[in-house]
Amino acid sequence: MRTLRGLSLAAFAIATAFAGVTSAQVPTDLQPVPEVVVSGARPARDASELKLNAAQARRAPGTQGDPAKVIEDLPGVTRAPFGSDQLVLWGASPRESHLSVDGVEIPQLFHGSGIRSTVNGALLQSVTLTPGAYGAAFGRGIGGLVRLETRDLPRDGTHVALDLNTLDASVLISSTLSERVRVAVAARYGLLDRTLSAVSAPDVGAFFAVPRYRDYQAKAQVGLRSGESLEVTVLGSGDDLTRFVGSSDPARSEKLDTDSSFERVYLRYRRRFDDGASVEVVPWLGRDTNRSTVVFGSVPADLGQRSLRFGLRAEHRSLVAEHATLRLGMDFDGTDADLSRAGSLLIPAREGDVAVFGQPPGDDTNADAWQALALDVAPYATLDWDLGPFTLSPGLRCDGYLLETSRKTPRVGQTPAIGQAALDAEFEPRLAARLRLSARVALFAAAGLYSQPPAPADLSAVFGNPALGPESATHVSFGESVDITSSLSANVTGFYRSLADLAVRAQLPTPKLANALTSTGQGRSYGAQILLRQQPWHGFFGWLSYTISRSERRDSPDASERLFDYDEPHVLTIVTSQEFNDWTMGLRFRYASGAPRTPVIGAFFDERDDRYAPIFGEQNAQRLPSFWQVDVRFDRKFLLGQGARLLMYLELLNVTNRANGEEYAYSRDFTRRGVITGLPFVGVLGARLER
Repeated sequence: MRTLRGLSLAAFAIATAFAGVTSAQVPTDLQPVPEVVVSGARPARDASELKLNAAQARRAPGTQGDPAKVIEDLPGVTRAPFGSDQLVLWGASPRESHLSVDGVEIPQLFHGSGIRSTVNGALLQSVTLTPGAYGAAFGRGIGGLVRLETRDLPRDGTHVALDLNTLDASVLISSTLSERVRVAVAARYGLLDRTLSAVSAPDVGAFFAVPRYRDYQAKAQVGLRSGESLEVTVLGSGDDLTRFVGSSDPARSEKLDTDSSFERVYLRYRRRFDDGASVEVVPWLGRDTNRSTVVFGSVPADLGQRSLRFGLRAEHRSLVAEHATLRLGMDFDGTDADLSRAGSLLIPAREGDVAVFGQPPGDDTNADAWQALALDVAPYATLDWDLGPFTLSPGLRCDGYLLETSRKTPRVGQTPAIGQAALDAEFEPRLAARLRLSARVALFAAAGLYSQPPAPADLSAVFGNPALGPESATHVSFGESVDITSSLSANVTGFYRSLADLAVRAQLPTPKLANALTSTGQGRSYGAQILLRQQPWHGFFGWLSYTISRSERRDSPDASERLFDYDEPHVLTIVTSQEFNDWTMGLRFRYASGAPRTPVIGAFFDERDDRYAPIFGEQNAQRLPSFWQVDVRFDRKFLLGQGARLLMYLELLNVTNRANGEEYAYSRDFTRRGVITGLPFVGVLGARLER
């Protein structure tokens, strides 16, 4: 079996890059424009919602100055594998959760390999996580909800921030053009591939997809009449990833190349009326591009997708009684996609596929090219009713889906294409309630129905099923919150999620025509989470989060239940940060159960393909080793005069030097098994200059 000792040096280089990064920031002594405040009943928060100020999240150890990365340390979030950009909330697959910036949906929260968020943290005002059971204003996701809100721009002057480090280089410029007009532009370019090239890390390409990424943002704010504003925002992000596993036998070499990008342009119009009512309208337009090529020996597997994205969100909020606020809205979303695919039916892998790391695909190959159109028109209404100690928020969302594909059956010779079109309506009632037992103690609960359309990549007549319909879910959560002191709070939440109509691989050895996927999958996840949170107090802040859960799936109603591929029963995170005048010290401790894996109980030699093939035991019957890690960070600020500041920091990652197992790897004949480990102990000194 090929040795894995080169990974430690590769991990060292990656850790060096992680620890040396910090976002370009607008100086914190600049005050933002006051937010628009609407008088009236306070809308009920989602029962499991957790909102963090971006400035505080940026200072949390382990985020590398990126506020969106704090989501990884919050309750209800499964730890992603090392080098992964996956986000798993309450046992939902990554593609099942809804991600948005200012209400505009984006396809990915993190750059490839999970190094950075795709939106510059210097432009963010807040980060909000709702793992499930959220209100009627959002949909098209049967998992959780992550919302990023951009900040108001500084009111005066021109400000520049430059950042250069081993992970990326970035620049941010903001300026006030007039009393009513403010603009900002930002850009970032990844340098990690160059950092890795500068050190001897021979195995890094085998186990870690080396990222090359970039992103850019622009925002303009225009003040109109009193209580009225208009914003124009541009977001762009791109990733190129490469992983290569060489071999003396070219037929056993492996290469992975992926390219992905997205762009968004949107307007946000907001107005507050004298009677306390308000209106917000956000039209948007964008494009998503994805391409991946996996090559085992001389057999490639290609998947390409180009999508035109467009939508509109509009909401009117008004007082309908002394303590009741009515929100009426419209959420429209459209995707027009062109796709092509060639290669193995099993690449890319889906949740539930049984395989081992680096296992080559079979020889069942095919090709297809198709178009898909998905439209969703979703009016919604929510009533936030404050009845003294009791707050009730009933809501209703109605998703009307139009799904079209260009081919109902696979291409045969010169047979003309026959398309597929379907209409579907999903009525999704939602309800949230909160009971204040005292000034410090409250009970809360929420429940609702949710749906999402099938992915365009699943509507292929060859690799998927053009007749797939929406997937559905039921969410229930309940719990108690206690304000122990004015700044210390505790929150306990129980949750249950039931999933139905999931797209899964057909269980028949030879599926019916255009039925490689079927809508027979089911799932459930349940558990509880605890959050003990200390708001800033005498320079100290932090939290303890713990989630205990179980997630199960089945591929058909009569199939036996199995563990979800991302199931982690225990996830514990402790984050602390303390300021001492110009010094800051932070600590993060993380523990997570190992993810499930299917054991290899034997092997046989395939003479036709001249290789060994594994014999698997019970699906997901074993786990990777448990993960735990301690990270420490020290900061020191220096004021240089004329508004310039210097920040010196020392970040120590994995201070116990624990060799955490991230994946199993097998010898060629599957008689021996090794463990691929993650980050070793690394200490890095860095600096940032702002003016």
